[in-house]
Amino acid sequence: MLVLYRLLFLVVFFVFSQFSLATSALTEHGLSVSQSMSAFYMYSLTDGDDRYRDDYEKYLNLADQSLVDYQKQDSLAALELKNTWQNLRPQLKFDFVDGAGFIIPVSVRNEYRSYLSLVYKKISEVVQSETNISEQLSLMALNVEVMSARFFDISSALYGTMSISSNDSVDPVKMASNFTKRLNRFKEMPLSSVIKKDLGSAGRKWDFIEDKVINYKGEAAYFLVYYNKRQISKLLHKSQVRLAGA
Repeated sequence: MLVLYRLLFLVVFFVFSQFSLATSALTEHGLSVSQSMSAFYMYSLTDGDDRYRDDYEKYLNLADQSLVDYQKQDSLAALELKNTWQNLRPQLKFDFVDGAGFIIPVSVRNEYRSYLSLVYKKISEVVQSETNISEQLSLMALNVEVMSARFFDISSALYGTMSISSNDSVDPVKMASNFTKRLNRFKEMPLSSVIKKDLGSAGRKWDFIEDKVINYKGEAAYFLVYYNKRQISKLLHKSQVRLAGA
């Protein structure tokens, strides 16, 4: 009987581990796609600054790799994403038009937006709200990147918020509220002073750009949002590393 219990425990542990790995790869894919989108549209908004082209090419490559990782772990669940991404990926490039700058077809913009929404929806379906602290930090970083990606998307779109689908899974207002709630919960937890300092810094940076991001106030805010959202992600990642070493 003891042998049976041990065997059952190992099976459950293996299944849970595989699920966690698959979820991690999916989350990494969502993170890379959202980061690529922010950099992609910053390239357009800055009239072709090569720094942002380097960024979006790097993140697109990371998105490719994380999707391959996800497919290896759960080929059936990854099938829809794989097919959609393979069709979209070659189209993510700008055309330069005199007098208009760097542009992409509206259909490609909509497909890019829909893809990120699909990835985020899948992550939301498989990741439980009550996770461990490290996973919560990972989801918080993802939410900041997704909200920022949507900000850059809408800020650079001709029709702004009018082009957003009514059944879109990305709800920046709700996501921002959840982000703040999680940060406030961390203040009450027995975490190290160094981690709390990093999280406090992340919170202040988020307070600085939150209104611009969720209300699409893009006037001269592009550089502020891009810089601060990167710093927030770095601080959250640093807190994850500190937790792992605690």
